[in-house]
Amino acid sequence: MTSLNGERTLTQTNKNPVLITTHASVTQTPKWEQRDQLSQKNGRHATVYMINNDKYLGEWLNNKKHGNGTYIYFKSKSVYEGQWQNDMRNGFGTFSVQASSQSTAKADDLTTNQDDPLSQLQRKINAIRAKKLQEKDQDFTISSIKKKSKAGSAHSNDAFVSDPLKLKKIYAGGWKDDKKHGMGTYFFDDGSFYEGNWECDMREGWGKMFYTDGSVYEGEWHQEKRHGEGALLLANGDRYEGVWMEDKKEGPGRFIYKSKRQMYEGEWSKGLPKCGKIVDLKPFPGTQPRKYPIPPIKLRDPAGIIVEQRELIIEERIATVIPKSTIIQLN
Repeated sequence: MTSLNGERTLTQTNKNPVLITTHASVTQTPKWEQRDQLSQKNGRHATVYMINNDKYLGEWLNNKKHGNGTYIYFKSKSVYEGQWQNDMRNGFGTFSVQASSQSTAKADDLTTNQDDPLSQLQRKINAIRAKKLQEKDQDFTISSIKKKSKAGSAHSNDAFVSDPLKLKKIYAGGWKDDKKHGMGTYFFDDGSFYEGNWECDMREGWGKMFYTDGSVYEGEWHQEKRHGEGALLLANGDRYEGVWMEDKKEGPGRFIYKSKRQMYEGEWSKGLPKCGKIVDLKPFPGTQPRKYPIPPIKLRDPAGIIVEQRELIIEERIATVIPKSTIIQLN
């Protein structure tokens, strides 16, 4: 006979009924499934060796690197230490390379007077600042990573130690899907460094660049180039404030000559001043005015000439930026 709950019972004379459990009533997890669950990487895990000899020590979620962890790239001898999400670098992290290795990171090259005392002083200041930033939370070796791994896991198995490897920090900041993204600092091989925003592995948005010649640029960036509003302070004290396009001065801007106490203000094109005016600045307190000031303009309509030339420059710029086919369609 069958009971109300679907289980079969066997009735015997003068004996209690015997309960026979069907296969559908078994709720215990099969052993093969239990072993499979144990093999899944979740939470903090011992060192994992990749087939390409890379190593990872950190947290996992559903067999993917997720959380805090350290990854050593065997071929490039580089190390990433930071946050992971969905098996990719996401969040804040530090990327370092072997101190003796040569990478291809280069900064923009500016030509200034290398022998100028102010230039030498500014170069030293930038170099000291870059060194301090690199040494901050950076002074570690592979053997010190081993100590960290032992403190966090009892199963490190000396995975992160072969020969002590001195590292040099290249980038510290935000990451998104294995690419530099958000605020971060990048150190170039020539000693220059960039502090600012990143997007898809490129300098994008607002940022500050410290060059080895002592110059400093602060402003907008687009796809690794100075683009938009920005100010460039040269090591000798000269300063440009204005618009940039494709890494060159382009558009309205002014250039201040510190030693001459003069200022040019007007239109720029392809990095050169094209249309504007130069004026004498007021002398510093306690100093004598210029012996030979700029003479007054004798033209009948100087403002009109500047407006006319500026319109021509703007038309030329628009023709360069926007293809002619696009202009015809707009018309």
